[in-house]
Amino acid sequence: MNRITSWISTARARRHVRTSLYRTALQDLPDGLETGWRASAPQEYPGIRTDAFFFACAAEGLMRFFDAVRRSGRPCALPSEAADSVWHAWLRHDPIGLERFCRKHFGRVIPHVEGAALETGALAATLITARQAEKIAPLGPQLPRLFGLDARLRMPGGHGYRSDDGKVVYATLDRRGGFPGRAGPHPELTISAMLAAGLVDADMVLAHLQRLQPAAGTTPFAADGADLCFTADGGSDGSGGCDGGSSCGSSCGGGCGGGD
Repeated sequence: MNRITSWISTARARRHVRTSLYRTALQDLPDGLETGWRASAPQEYPGIRTDAFFFACAAEGLMRFFDAVRRSGRPCALPSEAADSVWHAWLRHDPIGLERFCRKHFGRVIPHVEGAALETGALAATLITARQAEKIAPLGPQLPRLFGLDARLRMPGGHGYRSDDGKVVYATLDRRGGFPGRAGPHPELTISAMLAAGLVDADMVLAHLQRLQPAAGTTPFAADGADLCFTADGGSDGSGGCDGGSSCGSSCGGGCGGGD
């Protein structure tokens, strides 16, 4: 990166932090974290950009996730490799300081949980809670920013989400962070899966389905067996979506029993 490009990236990063809802937390990030992330992230995430703006956006994504865990009260999955790259760097840099930071800004320790160990429904819990934080309808056509972060940053091998005919489809982003192929519905983000996980109730589903009716006087959609999904920013690639499980479409996660 040349000097001018670096200066522009740094200026964008500072502006991003100043205008962020998580400005106070971002301004309290520890000294040396960004430097440590810049040294370690390319080894764990080949092809990742290491400019200041990317770091600021990824760090803000991690704050959004920590906030979702705080609000949810149940295990959540992180739908962003970019944000996870900052979390991993922080765990290497100063794990005790990270615990203090979480207590200070989010009221509790947020333990790092590997994706394979997350319970079913963890990704949907993040989605529902982040929607609430952004005042988005729980079963509407819009997703919170955290679910589109990797696509916006063009994170190599990141998590890609998009809306496809009223459903959330998912695929792993390619080596350049793009969406070159197809995607498939994410099994945890269907209405039936959310109902089973207790994240939405029948009244919420019926209200949502009634809003989808094309015109007054038509036959209402049936709630039972509905396969409507949430929608998201992002896109797809040739991986064709998920086979199921909380580790699909998410990186790591945060539990809710790590102490206060």
